[in-house]
Amino acid sequence: MSAVHIVIGLLFIASSTATHAAGRTENRFGSIYIDGKKAGQIHYTIEYGDTGDIEALKTRASLSILGVKVFNFEQSLHEEWRRGELRQLHGRTDDDGKIYEASLQRGPVKYSGALNGKPVELPDRAFPASVWHYAIVDRPLLFDLKVFKLMNVKTSRSEETLTIATRKIAAERFDFSGDWTATAWFDAKRELVQFRHRVDGHEVIVRLDD
Repeated sequence: MSAVHIVIGLLFIASSTATHAAGRTENRFGSIYIDGKKAGQIHYTIEYGDTGDIEALKTRASLSILGVKVFNFEQSLHEEWRRGELRQLHGRTDDDGKIYEASLQRGPVKYSGALNGKPVELPDRAFPASVWHYAIVDRPLLFDLKVFKLMNVKTSRSEETLTIATRKIAAERFDFSGDWTATAWFDAKRELVQFRHRVDGHEVIVRLDD
């Protein structure tokens, strides 16, 4: 299993579209676990405009083995949302040296944009594959935020009590299946607290800090 594959899997959580107080910056930190062992950190900086919509999001993640950093991932997204819909997106992803320049704009019936200079079109019913946004739980068609790959999914819901360190958290659990297999847990405020998926037979968990 390569570090590249692990961090590529983390891309799906690298966007937030929730509505918060206007004109503020929010920092979120989390830990990455592989097969139960802590293997890295992830950091999100989300900037909200005066309307409370996302203006910019930056993601940084790193993995280390025996204390030696082995992989870096950085992603910057500039998003415009209106009435719960993504209107346009401009992003740059540095996947350990491999660069992805992406843009997307919503039209009357579809999204149009470009990925590294090549034209891209997506149906307007597609939703960003972002487990930061609670609305993802009832969207059957997702797209990832690096290469705009479309994914058909089904979602099942259950209730579960998570134990994180010494805390117990009453959470909603959502299992995604189909073209994307993952599990996300949201707390009573509908904020993400944990995300899990499997990569090359290994369990990868991203757990958000308080």
